[in-house]
Amino acid sequence: MTVKRFFLEGGVIVISILLAFGIDAMWDEYQERIEEEEILAALQTEFETNLSEIETVIDFHSRARDTIDEMVSGTEEEIRALGQQRRSEYVVAMCNPWSFYPVLGTTQALIGAGELDILENRRLRVALTTFLFLVEDSIEDIEYVGRDAERVWVAEIEAGGPWTDRDVEIGMSGMVVKAPEFLPKASADDVLRIRGDKTLMGLVARCQINVGYYLVELYRLQEGAARVLQLIGESR
Repeated sequence: MTVKRFFLEGGVIVISILLAFGIDAMWDEYQERIEEEEILAALQTEFETNLSEIETVIDFHSRARDTIDEMVSGTEEEIRALGQQRRSEYVVAMCNPWSFYPVLGTTQALIGAGELDILENRRLRVALTTFLFLVEDSIEDIEYVGRDAERVWVAEIEAGGPWTDRDVEIGMSGMVVKAPEFLPKASADDVLRIRGDKTLMGLVARCQINVGYYLVELYRLQEGAARVLQLIGESR
């Protein structure tokens, strides 16, 4: 074999090996991009659900705070002129610890498996981890609201309650589960007695203060979820 032929055949072998490696790398890259697209689709569904739920919880607590403001500021004549539905809304709004529970199966699976880097968009990776941090940060505030709610419920009993309204509970929360039918609805006298009970209304006020702090966290979560969805859109 001549030297020229030796180098020629050697070059062909080297090129063939490099080509094979290149094809393998291209195939791996192709497979990763398919996997990334599947993950992005799952994340989009996940965070569309999260954003919708955050907005629902924000709306619930915001309407409840407005309702309590109205109850406190109304005159006796205005309270007595109210229909049953609005009186029931006053009582139901006093303190309810409705919290946001995120859907994070895909996100946590990625992080738990150490595969977050499969997402090429670095800003998306940061947004996902930031959202998890915000979720953790919100837990303390809703726990305070939950403890407040327990004290309000006990004070309600001491004030002659509890009171509720099946239809109002469904209307405010969108939930299908209804309160027991034997529980009374609040009368105008009940509402006025509740409003005049300094201890009960102090507890309600404390609850609504903590709801305000929780709303701050929910707005941050809303912004975080919207940011994740924006970055998913840019990545697809």
